[in-house]
Amino acid sequence: MKNNSCSLRFKIAVFIITTAIIAFAFIHSSMPSQQSAEESGNVLGFLQCILDFLGLESGLNDHIVRKTAHFIEYTALGVMLTFCAYSFNRIKPYKFLPHIAGAGLLTAVIDETIQLNVPGRAGMITDVWLDFSGVLTGAVLMLVAFVIYIRIRQNKFSE
Repeated sequence: MKNNSCSLRFKIAVFIITTAIIAFAFIHSSMPSQQSAEESGNVLGFLQCILDFLGLESGLNDHIVRKTAHFIEYTALGVMLTFCAYSFNRIKPYKFLPHIAGAGLLTAVIDETIQLNVPGRAGMITDVWLDFSGVLTGAVLMLVAFVIYIRIRQNKFSE
C-alpha cells in the first residue's frame, strides 16, 4: 500500500511554521495597548503612504488595520494547519477539517484570553469569530488548491 503521508522533514517544517504563526499571534496579544497602537499606527502610516503615492483615497483607520491584520494572520494559520493535515494524508487532507477548525478556534480563544490580562487590552468575542473565520478561509482555500493539484497530477499520469 502506498504511503500517503509526507516526509518527516516536511512535517517538522510545517509544524515549526505553524507554531511560529501562533507564537506571533500570542506575542502581539501580550503587547500593552500603547505599544500595540503604535505598531498599528506605523502600519496605517505605511499603507496610507502607498495609497497616497498611487493617488487613491482611502477610508483606512486604526480599527480597519487591526481587524484586517487579525483576519490575515488567522488565514495564514488556517493555511498552515491545512498543510499539517496534508502532511499526514496527501490524498484526503479534508478528513482533518474538524481538527483544523478546532485548533484554529482554540488558538483564537487563547489569543483573546491573553488580552484579558494585558493592561489596556480587551479580549473580544467578535475577534474570536473574526479569527476563526480567517482560519476557515485559509483552510478552504488550501483544500481547494489541494483538490486542484491532485486532479492535475492525476490527469498528467493518466495521459
